Amino acid sequence: MNRLRRGSTGRRSGLAIVVVIWAIAITGLLTSSLMVFAGRQSMLGTEVQNRVAARWAARAGVEATIAKMAEITRYPDPQDALLLYLVMEQDGVARGETSGASWSIEYSADGKKDFPGPMDEHSKLNINNDSLRPYLNILFYPLAFGVYDSITDWIDSDDDPSALGVERDWYLSLDARYEPRNGPIWHVAEMELIAGIDPEDVRGEDWNLNNRMDDSENDGMETLPIDDPNDFLEAGWSEFITARSHGGGLSTSGEERIWLQAADPLDITDRIETLTLQQAQSLITQAQDPDWELSSLVLSNPPEDLRPRNRFEDPSDDEGSQSQSIFDSEQISMILGELTTKAPHRPSWGKLNINTVPSTLLYEVFQDEERLVDDILAMRARRSEGIISMMDLWELPDINEELMSRLLTVFDTQSNVFTIISKGKSPGSQQEVEMIVVVDRSTIPIQILEYREN
Repeated sequence: MNRLRRGSTGRRSGLAIVVVIWAIAITGLLTSSLMVFAGRQSMLGTEVQNRVAARWAARAGVEATIAKMAEITRYPDPQDALLLYLVMEQDGVARGETSGASWSIEYSADGKKDFPGPMDEHSKLNINNDSLRPYLNILFYPLAFGVYDSITDWIDSDDDPSALGVERDWYLSLDARYEPRNGPIWHVAEMELIAGIDPEDVRGEDWNLNNRMDDSENDGMETLPIDDPNDFLEAGWSEFITARSHGGGLSTSGEERIWLQAADPLDITDRIETLTLQQAQSLITQAQDPDWELSSLVLSNPPEDLRPRNRFEDPSDDEGSQSQSIFDSEQISMILGELTTKAPHRPSWGKLNINTVPSTLLYEVFQDEERLVDDILAMRARRSEGIISMMDLWELPDINEELMSRLLTVFDTQSNVFTIISKGKSPGSQQEVEMIVVVDRSTIPIQILEYREN
């Protein structure tokens, strides 16, 4: 009996040991699982925290840019066309830090990938501008030649197709049916819907259309999109085309422009003190003609050495009616900067800003006039304040009225719409958040036209 009890006791002891060992093992497994889970939760929490920090850093960059843009817009320096850009390139605006992350605002253009500050939409051709759209045939020949009519048909308000274009009936015949806008293009990506244009044509290597070279856009075939890893962003049509820029905006003194069609001569002379009441009334009278533009003053008042002289005119006669209609260069510059013939609620489409348009685009637009482009670039390089007024272009070599007329159609000296590409980055996990914000400074407060977040 004793032997049986001792054997039973031994078996129970052995079973207890096994149970204890299993309990310890299971407890250890649960403990290690909880530790792994807690570690992963901690890492996830850290990543989320870093992403939040990066996001708010990107937002801080956007807000800093908008604040400085509003300040310079409201209190500009009429004698410095580049002040806005210089301020927005500085530390604290284009680059800066928050308590937990940093931001950088850059864009790619003209063969470079790290221009500081926001991108000027007026440095591109506006597809909605009837005067600039024909340059597509120069920039993107032969593709543009085949689809130019389709682009025009997409924008115009009728349903009558052009010679090589298509209209509503063609789009409705597709499997995935849709209709043309029959109005201004809202975004350059919308061009992918136009007959004959593929996404690759519009986007090139810039597949997310953020105007900034990403790592995935400079790594060959490792990740999409497929690109050439040459530290150069080939952005297709989007490199040179925009749909956002428009004219108008606040004046060079930071005030609302005076609309000539509804102006009082005294308001004009109060704003531009060098003008007489007769000159102000002359401007108002000419503005009643819907085809008259302020830029015609530039053509009708060239410098003395380029102005044709009537051989029957007495140079000493200062009291003739003709002399009263002549404005000097300073007056015309102020007129261009302070007045407008466009209704405030109907601004014109933007032209190219001659101070910010990339040299690559200039050479493409004026392919057979390299000397003209060289002269424009040389003028920009030697003026730290930039080209302040279109009247300054009379100083270009070989300038004449025909050439000046063409330049007035293409260029302006002021920009209203900018794209802010702000990337926030946390120092720990290197989390990145990118914000793409299109802003319009033609009014105060500045308006946000588009907001995207990557």
